[in-house]
Amino acid sequence: MAILQGAVIGIGGIGTWHGQMMRETKRINVVALCDINEKMRERGTEYFPEAKFYLSSEEMFAQEKIDVLAIASPHYFHASLAIAALQAGVNVIVEKPMATLYSDAQAMIAAAKANNRFLTIFHNRRLDGWFLAAKSVIDEGLLGNLIEINCGINFGPTPATWRGFKKQSGGIMFDWGAHLVDYVLHFANSEVKAVSGFYYRAPERDPALNEQHGSIRIFFASGAIANVSSYGTSRINPPRYYIIGERGTLIDEWNWGENDKLKVNTRLAGGDAVTMEVNYRKTETQKYYDNIADHLCDGIPLMVSAESAAKVIDIFCTAERSHAQGGIPLPLAGE
Repeated sequence: MAILQGAVIGIGGIGTWHGQMMRETKRINVVALCDINEKMRERGTEYFPEAKFYLSSEEMFAQEKIDVLAIASPHYFHASLAIAALQAGVNVIVEKPMATLYSDAQAMIAAAKANNRFLTIFHNRRLDGWFLAAKSVIDEGLLGNLIEINCGINFGPTPATWRGFKKQSGGIMFDWGAHLVDYVLHFANSEVKAVSGFYYRAPERDPALNEQHGSIRIFFASGAIANVSSYGTSRINPPRYYIIGERGTLIDEWNWGENDKLKVNTRLAGGDAVTMEVNYRKTETQKYYDNIADHLCDGIPLMVSAESAAKVIDIFCTAERSHAQGGIPLPLAGE
């Protein structure tokens, strides 16, 4: 069995998790780590004692033969780091969100094609047990044709880290919002016709900081709409999912355990209304990296295409253009 050479850029946070999942495949060795912060050298050695530590990605690419690289840097570095790696002949995994600009996402895809390397994005929450449970309810027709999909979260990073700044993060929607938009695209399973956006930042708030609230409305060709919000100031937690169909309704609170359940109110074929609880499926995030190894070793298709991740960025950027124009619905740039 072939053993692949893996590397990680950005190990101050979730990057170590990426390296651990690489290692768990039993087919990828973590041979190199890169972080611009010298203080991360000790952390890297703790988790991956056999890996060489670099302060420069250019030096790492020049010195190491790398089969696959995970990028877990601040969001606004994703595009430049990914393109440089692809041009160096390295296959690339990028933490979500793919980029902070749709034009950057397009450039990343072009670089992957030009260099005959793969590019995929860590939309690991397609493997969440609650998502898989909700998707099964929809696929089984218990809700009927979807009318309205609502996804929301209380999430507003502070300036204590780069995640609280607009330029570095992309904005309030570019963190958990990337997962929520990805969720609704899979629920709706329909072409996006238009997007509108609304953002709020208090007049006295430093414009370098993220917005305090973001809401995106997505209009689908099926006739359904989706509302996705990141609430930075709400004092009440919204449902994770509140999905309304012609036949039934699904609601899921922000639970995290595999023994938790979502609720469905539907109408049976005979006409009787029933309320049921549906168990979450098992969350198996490791399957994402197992798929990477399967792709490299056996040619199995990638779980997450770069094009699907780029659509999320297109929606974010279109929503911001919409907000600047008073919230009018606009077509995606990529359509």
